[in-house]
Amino acid sequence: MADTAIECGEKARSRSEPPGRPPRNRAVMKHFDVLGGLDYLAADYHRQDFSKHLHNEYLIGLIERGIHDVWCRGEVWHAGSGTVATFAPGEPHFGGAGDDLGWSQKIFYMPEGLIRQVLEDSGQNEPGTIDFKSPFQENAPVAHGLSAFWRLLEHGHSSALEIEEYLIRFLPHVFAEAGGSRVAEPKFVPPRFRDVCDFIHAHFDEVLQLAALAALAGCSKATLIDGFKAHFGLPPTRYLIQVRIDEARRLLRRGQHVAEVAVAVGFADQSHLTRHFKAVLGVTPARYLSV
Repeated sequence: MADTAIECGEKARSRSEPPGRPPRNRAVMKHFDVLGGLDYLAADYHRQDFSKHLHNEYLIGLIERGIHDVWCRGEVWHAGSGTVATFAPGEPHFGGAGDDLGWSQKIFYMPEGLIRQVLEDSGQNEPGTIDFKSPFQENAPVAHGLSAFWRLLEHGHSSALEIEEYLIRFLPHVFAEAGGSRVAEPKFVPPRFRDVCDFIHAHFDEVLQLAALAALAGCSKATLIDGFKAHFGLPPTRYLIQVRIDEARRLLRRGQHVAEVAVAVGFADQSHLTRHFKAVLGVTPARYLSV
């Protein structure tokens, strides 16, 4: 891991926590059904560690307070107040608080299909997944637009039409300002690793054994772990957890109870789901979609 520190935003002055019970995290994730649907998270973290993970959606958001330290692209990024977060689908990362004060953030999880619809309307769409210049950026107009978008989503009387109009006006500006200079073309994945990936997606709710996955790929366990991670960003075990969490989100949006969802997606119980869900999304399943 590289030890390069890239500063984004002004680092807050560190100070000791007041005596007594430490402050609790406050985080909630909601869903808005527009252009296929998007999730959005508001969080105030004091103690939160994210395990290494990736998202199938575009992640675009804003650090509003404090410092969020994130490992991504082989470097550690110190994302301070006012910094815009920009992650393309499939970009592995992990992190936590940059100092004792924690941080606050608002994050939007936008499916690739939503992004494609909006950019097609603006004439900016190209084949492949659009990359970003960097995972964190200083851009005051984009930061202001994200705050305005959050207020629009949280306004009880905003219609799907208003939200769609805002996205069509705003998102092309985000990609014009923060998008990368290249379009990431689909990478070639050897068939044996693609077969394992497809098998995980088809059998995520079952107990999977590394030996069986290696046999499917026709290679050693070590070769499977290294090769799968090289092509999909995570080793098979962590990728399986990611698939289960994505499926859990889908079932929770359908109104299923958390305990039922845990079993349905292959976790041992509700606490097992909760631990992994929070380590990837920063919010518990009980606070996902809560009012």
